[in-house]
Amino acid sequence: DMTEALARFFRYTITKVENLVSVEEELDNCETYFGIQKYRFGDRLKLHIQYDVEEYERIMNCRIPKLTLQPILENSIIHGIELKIEGGNLYIRFQCTGDRLIIRISDDGVGMDEMTLARLNQKLGKSTKTIHDEEEKQGGIALVNVNNRIHLLFGDEYGMHVYSVAGEGTDVEITIPILNDDRQIKNRSVFA
Repeated sequence: DMTEALARFFRYTITKVENLVSVEEELDNCETYFGIQKYRFGDRLKLHIQYDVEEYERIMNCRIPKLTLQPILENSIIHGIELKIEGGNLYIRFQCTGDRLIIRISDDGVGMDEMTLARLNQKLGKSTKTIHDEEEKQGGIALVNVNNRIHLLFGDEYGMHVYSVAGEGTDVEITIPILNDDRQIKNRSVFA
């Protein structure tokens, strides 16, 4: 089972990373990744996926950059839940508001202090080049890379923001346009 899960995960990860995928495909990959993590954590780790049942089809068919959710889920486990002895919960919540999809990935892990949170959100607000140069020295580029790809594809009005309270957990909120067709992308030249 573990070998099959790893093979599925790696196949998804290495094939055509520049592509957009449906939320449903991205969630399948998250569930595969979570299954692998369950071998480490057992019942100490729980994943909850939440959405409005009436919006299910609209949400699942929405196109998002490949590898948007899994790196954030991984960060939640490594930096939030793994540090708690008793384990914890991860949540992926989807909400449609007009022409936007809001995805919130949350954990009830250790959270982060205000200064760390402010630095992280500042990095998410900077340009791609500035971030790349700084991050090479500091490490921890997963959130920044996901955010940069969202900006590149959809524009600076979309992206992510992080909320956290030390000792209580962290929320990463992603805002993207609701698109059902790759031709609707603002910056289609990225695929050229």
